[in-house]
Amino acid sequence: MSSDIKIKVRGLCKAFGRKVVLRDLDLDVPKGESLVVIGGSGTGKSVLIKCIIGLMKPDKGSIEIDGHEVTRMSAGEREEIMHKFGMLFQGGALFDSLPVWENVAFGLIAGRGFNRAEAKEIALRKLGAVGLGPDVA
Repeated sequence: MSSDIKIKVRGLCKAFGRKVVLRDLDLDVPKGESLVVIGGSGTGKSVLIKCIIGLMKPDKGSIEIDGHEVTRMSAGEREEIMHKFGMLFQGGALFDSLPVWENVAFGLIAGRGFNRAEAKEIALRKLGAVGLGPDVA
């Protein structure tokens, strides 16, 4: 492991049914550098980023952030890592891999350090305030 590498991805694979989105992807992002992921619709950009920040589990491969293998981390350990990342989706889209309540609670958990139970309770209250019940959460 090189201490100059912030993010190290090796052999990353992710498929949805028969559609392979990421196939044996390798990527190094050196410390102090930015990365912009650009590509056509459906080419795996969001899937790659979601795998890196732990919102989606890859089918195969390893992801290291600051030398720590994140694919084997617990949710709590991943939350610490997520504080180091920012992600902006086109048009402010939601995380389609998360339930509605977790999209609403994302900022509380990742940005403000709330535990999942607290954040879920707040999110469900807010959803209820706009007429959305637990059936959509």
